[in-house]
Amino acid sequence: MKIPKAFRVVLVVIAVALPGASVFWYCNYGPTAFDPVVWRQGEQAEFSPDAPRLRMADQLVQSKVLVGKPKPEILAMLGAPSQTDKFNEYDLVYWLGAERGFISIDSEWLVLKCTESGIVKEARIVRD
Repeated sequence: MKIPKAFRVVLVVIAVALPGASVFWYCNYGPTAFDPVVWRQGEQAEFSPDAPRLRMADQLVQSKVLVGKPKPEILAMLGAPSQTDKFNEYDLVYWLGAERGFISIDSEWLVLKCTESGIVKEARIVRD
């Protein structure tokens, strides 16, 4: 059975476009390296679903670099936590930006839970 030429062209376009779109997304919206200067500006950043803090927090959580660090080291790295009454079950809470998605109603937050001795035992990104 012969595959129509138009169908083959569509398959080639999809085969080229899909990886290209994936690379574009990852480079522009995927995890990015932590930059303390950009991080500290993030609290005043515009309410945008592609805020740099979101991407940096993705990298921090995925790499588990925060887990095992003492609380003073986290404060030196990330600065003072955000002022919020949310997520009281966590020890440190940082606002990241508008939630990612088609309709960004809520915010995303980096939340850290510490042991009694002040060592980070959990780092997550949550939505309010």
